[in-house]
Amino acid sequence: MTVPSLNILISGGGIAGHCLAYWLSRTRLQTSITIVERAPVPRITGQAVDIHQPSIEIVKKMGLLNSVREYNTTEEGTTMLKPNGKPFLHLRQADGFSFTNEYEILRADLAELFNDASSKFRNVQCKYGDSVTSLTQTSSSVHVTFASGTSDTYDLVVAADGSASRLRDMILDPSVTKGCYNFIGQYNAFFSIPSRPSDDKMWHFMNLPQGRALMLRPHRNPDTMGAYVCVTTPGHGHKDQRMEDAIATGHEAVRGLLHEYFAGAGWQSGRILDGMDTASDFYISRSATVKLPKWTNNRACVVGDAAWATFGIGTTLAIVGAYHLAGELGKIKASSEIPGALEMYEQSLRPLYKAMGELPPGYPQILFPQTMLGLRVRDSALWAVSKGRGLFKLFGGDKDDNKFKLPEYDWVDV
Repeated sequence: MTVPSLNILISGGGIAGHCLAYWLSRTRLQTSITIVERAPVPRITGQAVDIHQPSIEIVKKMGLLNSVREYNTTEEGTTMLKPNGKPFLHLRQADGFSFTNEYEILRADLAELFNDASSKFRNVQCKYGDSVTSLTQTSSSVHVTFASGTSDTYDLVVAADGSASRLRDMILDPSVTKGCYNFIGQYNAFFSIPSRPSDDKMWHFMNLPQGRALMLRPHRNPDTMGAYVCVTTPGHGHKDQRMEDAIATGHEAVRGLLHEYFAGAGWQSGRILDGMDTASDFYISRSATVKLPKWTNNRACVVGDAAWATFGIGTTLAIVGAYHLAGELGKIKASSEIPGALEMYEQSLRPLYKAMGELPPGYPQILFPQTMLGLRVRDSALWAVSKGRGLFKLFGGDKDDNKFKLPEYDWVDV
């Protein structure tokens, strides 16, 4: 049987992009894969993420499950704090009632594991500090021009470049992408600060009025802690214009505004804000969802957050999506069958996405209230439902994902 030889471009060097490169390299196809990443170097920032079934099974098939365990953030559960910094609720993972997952890992660490796994294949190369500026499709190829001024022709192009993907609009029709990106009203700053002997292994979570929150979470590295500074607006689509202006100006402006917003916040706010000023890995992001009625177009498609950004389950869907996409492509007998394989990828994954891809009701505003009264109501509700599994169902846990079985594909052993 003739094995198709394909030239493939993946935009985005994160979890979805490297996972896809790995599984494409495990097909019987003869592939030449280029991963293009806008950042000049692999990203080292990002919050803690967790993975659920069926992505755990995929990671196991990659031989990385033990590594994921070794990279665990060591977090043991969540301690909820009142605005005065006093704890009122402890949710321990060992008790089976916690926001903390068994497979809790920093996003950068998981991306690094997938990067290492894909880079072992000679057919995979990474191109940093560049991005796609234009894309033109024909029935037989995709012509791409890059910001660096170079251009090339591919058999397949995949956008795996995050929720704010620029390539998404080049791939899909405007009628498909219109209104797909939805800001849910939350800004999150992530960075590392030095640890202290008094730090424990709990996720400390303190809310303040006006949707503000400060958090400390343990790292695998005992010398650092993960600091999170959150600002939540009253509703989805509602922007904080001062924050928008600061983000447009740069990180120093964002830091200055966060100092203003959290001045005198109590608890360990001084430690967190001082650490923010010197952190080398400071990063600010907007929380958003992406919902698309279509993920594919001819010889190009979207995967990961570029296709279905959501809360709590995005990493799982990115891993599963990459697996499905590579598996369906692995069935083709000729390059001309790529569009059909992309359609099958979408058909096979949609049921899982529909079951798992929705935000928890009222999130994030229900967890980050604007008023003291709202905080008291939320705290009472958290305490009450923590006595049963309702808490974790309410905020996206306990998803019934075991009923989704991974399709069997013809992978090449490595």
